[in-house]
Amino acid sequence: MNELAMELNKALTGTNVYEMLSDYGKRMYVPNGIVLQSAEAKQKAKRYNATIGTALEGGVSMYMPSVKSLFSEELSPAEIFAYSPMGGNARLRELWAEEMREKNPTLRGKKTTLPIVCGGLTSALSLAFSLFADKGDSVVLPDLYWENYNLIIDEQREAKKVLFDMFTPGGNFNVEGLKNAVLSVKKDKVLVILNFPNNPTGYTPTQTEAKAICAALTDIAESGKKLVVFSDDAYFGLFFEDDVNRESLFATLCDASPNLLAIKCDGATKEEMAWGFRIAFLTYGFKDATEEALNALTKKTLGSVRGSFSNCSTPAQSILLRAMQGPTYVEEKKAGVKKIGERYKILKDTLSRYKDNANLTPYPFNSGYFMSFHTACPAETLRQHLLNVYETGSICVGEHVLRLAFSSVDADKIESLVSTVYQAAEDVCKG
Repeated sequence: MNELAMELNKALTGTNVYEMLSDYGKRMYVPNGIVLQSAEAKQKAKRYNATIGTALEGGVSMYMPSVKSLFSEELSPAEIFAYSPMGGNARLRELWAEEMREKNPTLRGKKTTLPIVCGGLTSALSLAFSLFADKGDSVVLPDLYWENYNLIIDEQREAKKVLFDMFTPGGNFNVEGLKNAVLSVKKDKVLVILNFPNNPTGYTPTQTEAKAICAALTDIAESGKKLVVFSDDAYFGLFFEDDVNRESLFATLCDASPNLLAIKCDGATKEEMAWGFRIAFLTYGFKDATEEALNALTKKTLGSVRGSFSNCSTPAQSILLRAMQGPTYVEEKKAGVKKIGERYKILKDTLSRYKDNANLTPYPFNSGYFMSFHTACPAETLRQHLLNVYETGSICVGEHVLRLAFSSVDADKIESLVSTVYQAAEDVCKG
């Protein structure tokens, strides 16, 4: 094992987090190579700097004027063309951490790592799973989940999913099911992934349910199980009902127990309506964490960043940073959420007219981009019928689960969309 990896492991020794690391995670480190040496030279090489593999002219990145002309004059060549640090733009990371605490008041005063910039939510989740999931490890998650988890968990890590029914018969989040699924795993270490607002259902736990989830996981950790709990907060902030829990579970879980490592994956993709920027953030926290231990986790993650995508888009980070510092940022963001909320309300009202229709049963939803139906007929057959006969796109999530993204349909078309889906279901289910 590399000496640098052993040094980071030493910083984590004595914490339960060390035992949660995968074999890959234990071997990971930041190499003292080109990137670190170049960063050192940037600080000290006042005369000549012949380190990093970029082309400079007069100390400024060389560029093609035709490319530079496509950007705002406010952005300097360095904000567009220079390499980004492994962990991302330092000021952007700090600002995201500040905003994270504003959006999650429970998080204030708690120790976490500084958010690390990753190439989208998938990248953040994949990196973290690499560090903590070994072949054969168990990952607990609801039975209604984002399909990309199959690639991340099953195919890339060769871990195994342990599913529980997401909802009780009464339509509440199934806290007892989550608890039983975690306790069913025989190994000491269990990974848990909770995605709220949920993709595909568009459900976020109520405040009461969120407290119960955190209490259940904390009790299990305190009893001796080592839990690695991922909060996939891709759709954070898109809350449309008063009783919805408006904070990430990470805010409570990040100091719940020394046996519980909380991992937050969030980003600009949906929160800032910047889908193509591919900017996400990865943050860690656990009870009684020392600065040394948190730094070791950060460095292991940076080593994984260096060994995969190396760093993220500089212009995307620069634009996002300037936007977040702008005078209209907060109001513009609220306006976007409001528009999606209006579509949500129209959809809710429209669906109420079909409450006795047995062909399609909506799953509970109160947030996010999506809603899903339990279908009486095969969902894939219905999807194909909608596409081929009614020229309407939808997503088949499971054998009897069909997802609609109301976020991508204009408000004045929502009623027609719902009518079309129910008509198609009538065709297929009765046909």
